[in-house]
Amino acid sequence: MYLPFKSAELNVKHSYSQYTFLFFHLNIQYSLSFFQNDAKKKITEEEDNFTREVTEFNNEYGLTSNRDLLIKKKVKTEINDLDNEAALLKSEMESMEHKNVQLNALQLQKNELKQDLFALQIKLTVVTKAEKIVTQQHLSDLKIYLVLDRLKKELEKCKDDNWESVCETLQTEIEILQMVCHFHYRF
Repeated sequence: MYLPFKSAELNVKHSYSQYTFLFFHLNIQYSLSFFQNDAKKKITEEEDNFTREVTEFNNEYGLTSNRDLLIKKKVKTEINDLDNEAALLKSEMESMEHKNVQLNALQLQKNELKQDLFALQIKLTVVTKAEKIVTQQHLSDLKIYLVLDRLKKELEKCKDDNWESVCETLQTEIEILQMVCHFHYRF
């Protein structure tokens, strides 16, 4: 059975319940939005109060000026450290230059000693040739052999002595030997 009246009444009740639900939902949404905006305002106010209080506290106890002083001290310390490092590097460079000069001096001394050694080798060659000459002539004079033997011993002994004086001594001895050889050869 069809009841048109009941159907219209149901439609009205249904529409009314939809409007009520929509009104209730919009009311809740408005309340939440209001509470949210209120909470945002309170949070902003709290943040501002906190920032203001921290700033007042820092100013009251001079913490911000101390921070500036600490930063300045830190910068000065870093500058001093860099200056010290630069001074250390400069002294190391000077030390290396000094060592280089010493090395060059030692190199020159080494070259001079090589030249002296070469000169002594030449003198030794002359002595060896003189010994060969005396040996080849079959001289029986004991003096000549003794002098040659003494020259060899002096040469061995004088390795650590002043090379110039050794060279002069050997040259003199060689000249004496040559004179003795010529003298002995004539007789």
